[in-house]
Amino acid sequence: MTSGIQIIDEHNVDSIEWPSNEETDVTRRYVVPLIKNDPLFYMDNAHVRVMAVIIDDIVMPLVLAQRNYNDSNVCSIYTHYVKYAVEEIGKLDNRLLACLLKVCSLPFGMILKAGRVDKVIYVNNWLFSTNPCPALSPKQIGAITSALKSRYTDYAIVFRSVNTRTCGMFFDSLREAGYRMIRSRLIYILDTASKAYWKNKTVKHDRNLSKKMGYELIHTDQLTEADVPTLTRLYRDLYLNKHSLFNPQLNENFFHLILKNRILEIQALRKNNRIDAFSCCYSGRGVMISGFSGHNTRIPLKVGLNRQDFSATMDKAKKREHLLNLSAGSGSFKMFRGAQSFIEYDAVHDKHLPFHRRCAWSFLKYVLDIWQYGADLLSRKKGS
Repeated sequence: MTSGIQIIDEHNVDSIEWPSNEETDVTRRYVVPLIKNDPLFYMDNAHVRVMAVIIDDIVMPLVLAQRNYNDSNVCSIYTHYVKYAVEEIGKLDNRLLACLLKVCSLPFGMILKAGRVDKVIYVNNWLFSTNPCPALSPKQIGAITSALKSRYTDYAIVFRSVNTRTCGMFFDSLREAGYRMIRSRLIYILDTASKAYWKNKTVKHDRNLSKKMGYELIHTDQLTEADVPTLTRLYRDLYLNKHSLFNPQLNENFFHLILKNRILEIQALRKNNRIDAFSCCYSGRGVMISGFSGHNTRIPLKVGLNRQDFSATMDKAKKREHLLNLSAGSGSFKMFRGAQSFIEYDAVHDKHLPFHRRCAWSFLKYVLDIWQYGADLLSRKKGS
């Protein structure tokens, strides 16, 4: 094991002397329960093992996964790039194209399974859709990579949620350390200091809507354990029942944990003593990440629960002078409010793996690069 690096698991978690700083304290309050309890206690589709790594004064979660083809897209490469993608393809209006893409996905998935792409140790994976960017130097990345390769010789090493806008230096350091940058998804980032935001008519309309509908904006310290079932239901109705069961299936134990241990900032819209919408965020080093949310899907769209909550999140980021990472999805909605699109990557280190395993990762990267080239070409033709 590389000197200066500690791996924390269920065997030594109670004997570790943790670094003491604000970021580390939050990480410890989150990761220790996941180490001591099975992650399935908090998330119904996470058949993984959670550990942590300490280097200098930085603490990050580690997630050990292998061949969990029905797990959430946050801890299964196969689910993210195949099953989730096939589900999205099924929503296309063009049935012929959807059918063709589904047929193509069969050999694509078989190749990835043959290469055991789900045998991964994730670094800094919080089991969130979007993870915070760690403040790692090139030397620290190299040390972590060496330590994990020597201990988990048969696992690919993956950093999720890497982009060039909010973590450009980290992106460059990973490439310098020999990581493949594999296109994961399109995310949206809002600079609340830009004219695209503060002169945006849609933003102003959303802000006025919040006043008109009579909802009270409440925050973490105004929520209690009694609100956990409501938060859980709103999340699961939106993310699982409306969208996809491949999203993290967070349960009441998870929401108890983040509320009790103050892991994330929570804001909620309350009216007549009833919470109808909420969202979570987390901030650090000039970036706020908009995490998961939920709202009452039975309330008419004209009430604009999502728009009201979104407006409050944007105003919070503006007040802090932070960039706002809005994660993926609802691209038109976010871009109408001044956000810009960026590619998010999975950074993959596989040089220590057998040839056929490396071929699977190369194939994945090649297919996604070709797909992106085609999408860019189509976009340019539409714009001409």
